[in-house]
Amino acid sequence: MYGGFIFIFWVMCLGRAIIVSGCPGTGKTTLSVGLAGVLGVEVISLGELVEREGLYSYVDTDRDTKVADLDELVPRVVELIGKASGFVIVEGHYADIVPSKFVEVVIVLRAHPEVLRKRLEAKGWNERKVRENIQAEILGSCTFNALEAYGSKRVYEIDTSNLSEEEMVSLARRIIDKKPKDYRSGRIDWLSLLDADNQLEKYFSS
Repeated sequence: MYGGFIFIFWVMCLGRAIIVSGCPGTGKTTLSVGLAGVLGVEVISLGELVEREGLYSYVDTDRDTKVADLDELVPRVVELIGKASGFVIVEGHYADIVPSKFVEVVIVLRAHPEVLRKRLEAKGWNERKVRENIQAEILGSCTFNALEAYGSKRVYEIDTSNLSEEEMVSLARRIIDKKPKDYRSGRIDWLSLLDADNQLEKYFSS
């Protein structure tokens, strides 16, 4: 009897994660900070955590990127979630590393490839890095990874191409509170859109 009660109590005390994922440039940091302010919760930025605590295995010099050491990073994220009394936002383009049992909802941010190009070029990224991330966005890589990790019932998408921060936060709150089916994954398909417009070669030709 007591063992069952302790288990139920332990589950109830677990922190819960709101995952904000998406390719670089889709607005993850903007949304996460704005949403955290409204909800009064903390944000775990995976990129900042890796940088701050040295949780990377090597530096990819071609892409100017620190490659996370998942054997170190995952336990650390779980520890931080576990310390939370309620919700915590975990943001990053590989946020699907969070174990499923901690995840309440996943919001994948999307952006039209041309909008994304302008945002990434504004960061000063080289053409190779910009191109690789645009291709990942067209193919829906972050959505695919989220679906693989958490299943379709917890994964939602927001097209941030023309949204203000306030609009993004409002939509995210609606998703968290209401779980609206019209924002479930699969509603955004750049691949089909670009193919219909004969634009795919522009992004994938060598």
